[in-house]
Amino acid sequence: MHSFYYKNKWITAGFIIGFSLLSSCSLTPPKSMMDVQAGETFVLKQAITFPAEKTRQFIQFGEVTGSGFNHSEQHCRIELYEMSKQAVTIQPESFIISRVQLGEEQIARTDRSMQFASNQYAAIQTDIARDPIMLAMDNYDRPETMDLVHLYLKSDKQPNVYRLTCAGALSNGDLKDAPRSYRPERADINRILGNIGMIR
Repeated sequence: MHSFYYKNKWITAGFIIGFSLLSSCSLTPPKSMMDVQAGETFVLKQAITFPAEKTRQFIQFGEVTGSGFNHSEQHCRIELYEMSKQAVTIQPESFIISRVQLGEEQIARTDRSMQFASNQYAAIQTDIARDPIMLAMDNYDRPETMDLVHLYLKSDKQPNVYRLTCAGALSNGDLKDAPRSYRPERADINRILGNIGMIR
């Protein structure tokens, strides 16, 4: 099943376009694509403190890692709506998952991928014998991205808690990055969170 999710930029683009055409009441992806659904619960078991002027805390291997994480492994992050000039602590609570959204996040581009446009343009302008499309393919590296899921959280007691986002490892689609690069689902998310929290 995970192979269905593996990176294919054209398929991913198709899904994104397809979801954008859906009505607002159909934003949650079907269970065939994500086994965490709106209406379920995220249980935060431990208090988490956000430093002053920070709205994100990263979690990996069952520990809060602060503002950084290992990009070659799956991770989660808890996010707030608004930052504060003072440290903010969110308390253990059961949050309703109000919405689920799949996405992709680009972290960095290689020098070769940044040169894609200029190489293609140069091939056309100099009228070289090689096919410019083939030249572009030879010089293009897919940018490294993370496939992720946003779980939007709702709480009357702690309305500043925005969402839990969980992502696969940074990858350009290389098969050797699997399965760490897969978008986390329920079991993966609970493993990443460890004793900090869980989806139930």
